Amino acid sequence: MHRARVPVPFRLTLLAGCSAAAFWFSLRSLSGQWRYETPLADLVLVPVLAAVLFFAASRRHPYVGELRLGWFDLLAGTTLLAGSLALVAVGPVYWSKYFWAMRLDLLALPIFVAGGVMLLFGARAIVPFGLPVLSLLLAWPLPYLALLERQLDAFTSATSGAAAFLAPRMHLATPAPGSGDGVFALHHGHETFSLSVGSACSGVNSLVGFFILGVFALYFVEGRLSRRLAWLGLGAALVWAANVARILALFAVASGFGERAAIALLHPVAGIVALNLAVLVLLALMRRFHLFWRELEPAEVDTPLAAPAPPEKRASVLRVSTRVALIGAAAIVFAVADGALATTARGLTNDGVPAIPAFTARPLSAPGWTIRRAETIGWAAPYYGNHSSWVRYVMRPRRPDAGAFTIWLDAVRSPNLGALDAYTLAHCYAFHSFTVEAAKRIDLGEGVFGNAFVYTSPRADWRAVSWQWPVRRGVKVEHERLVLIAASDARPAGRGTPSSGGEFSRVLALLDWRSSGHDANLRLTRALQRVAAGIVRKRIEAAT
Repeated sequence: MHRARVPVPFRLTLLAGCSAAAFWFSLRSLSGQWRYETPLADLVLVPVLAAVLFFAASRRHPYVGELRLGWFDLLAGTTLLAGSLALVAVGPVYWSKYFWAMRLDLLALPIFVAGGVMLLFGARAIVPFGLPVLSLLLAWPLPYLALLERQLDAFTSATSGAAAFLAPRMHLATPAPGSGDGVFALHHGHETFSLSVGSACSGVNSLVGFFILGVFALYFVEGRLSRRLAWLGLGAALVWAANVARILALFAVASGFGERAAIALLHPVAGIVALNLAVLVLLALMRRFHLFWRELEPAEVDTPLAAPAPPEKRASVLRVSTRVALIGAAAIVFAVADGALATTARGLTNDGVPAIPAFTARPLSAPGWTIRRAETIGWAAPYYGNHSSWVRYVMRPRRPDAGAFTIWLDAVRSPNLGALDAYTLAHCYAFHSFTVEAAKRIDLGEGVFGNAFVYTSPRADWRAVSWQWPVRRGVKVEHERLVLIAASDARPAGRGTPSSGGEFSRVLALLDWRSSGHDANLRLTRALQRVAAGIVRKRIEAAT
């Protein structure tokens, strides 16, 4: 019984189940976009299509069920699982909100899956399963967001430009004068109304979905790589052209039957119909590109990597049981760590785009404190960029008591994250020849982690609490550093310090074990930390 072989489908199902359980919150966040018309709504398809690729690869390379299970793949697989866990557990504390902004949790997913492949199939199986593992990287939103940030406006202009060229010639609509690009005037009987072609109607949503499906489809298509890529490029052009045709069809229906018929009846289904028509045309053109559907029959592989192991070294129930227990335990630990990311995700969308406006656009003080603008510091532009800003505020308690003190709040905003990272508070204190008495990382709650400093200037001893995170300024993402500074002998009363919950406190203690210096007025620093946490909480609540 113990020497009975463990079937490949069972091991793949176990791998898929453990991966889904381990990254349940990350995968659920992807599915949260499915119901909305966002460019990245189709990313939720990636894990499902990757699972299909795994089973297809096992059909093409059946030798994966006969590979050797040894100590090396046990060590390598465990190392990959540990590295993935370190990224999910330590990353949110080390990078604060930037962890979710970059969606690094979805980079940990293929590392976890690669570790699971090594444990359940052996180290050599990573070669035939390499493409399915790497395909999980297509679920990472950051590259798409970076591309869309630079190209979405140009793409929208191209689509509206094509509609502006064709619609008047087809007597469907005319560009509305003085209303900006993408706005069209239409007439139905005696009624006049306008429709606009915005970014959601530009076709980029369909193109992202087509790109994801097309990349996976290439695995099942046989032919020269150059022909397959050309076929995929033609498909992208067809999808864009179908979207332009969809817009013209909406104009035609609006002109013939009214605005409600176009928007309420045709618009919800026109996009999927146009996409399906483009795909059907593309499939009909396969033979012209000398492409054929690949039959999932065992491929002929002549390599030592495919050599079957001796029967006693293959995946038997006895040899796999320990590995199943290991990956199952890892999935449970991961599920807890991944669930804690709900705190890290607050204030950002599922794609990692910040919903928190810049502080200067809406300065919010902590409960019990007043805030007023003091001055704008202009000399910092050469350091943080021409489009940066540095505004100083003064905060005072609404009801001063014996432990009252004044806080100076500096809000530094820059579109360039590298500039903020190049000129940190530590660099600033060193530049001014201040003596840093103590420095450590702190928890400000809501998944925000910052720094606390004690430094001495020629005039006074100062306490500073700061944090840095991405913010929204209009439609753009910029970066903001807030610094709360106080110089006082007051020792404010108050208990407790903010916490983001979960296991973050243990990770923070691990990262802080080498923190240097001694704080002679720890109560003032903790009071600053509580005020900073109040600002963080108010801003995130206002954004959500």
